[in-house]
Amino acid sequence: MGKAFGFFLMLVSVILATFYITWFFGFINGLDPELAVKIPILIIVLFFFFVVGWVGYVMYTTPIPRSFKGG
Repeated sequence: MGKAFGFFLMLVSVILATFYITWFFGFINGLDPELAVKIPILIIVLFFFFVVGWVGYVMYTTPIPRSFKGG
């Protein structure tokens, strides 16, 4: 099953890469080539802000450690 899934991932990767390249260069009528750039950038920026927000949430909700006195 692992090899079949690996083959499936390779196949989907090639199909989506071909679709993206044809969209990027404007060979698909009805799809604006600018969106091929704008949408991935939007996703990357939103993911970045999600990670920053998550780190802030973790920092805010983590309890302050009690001081440890060795001796």
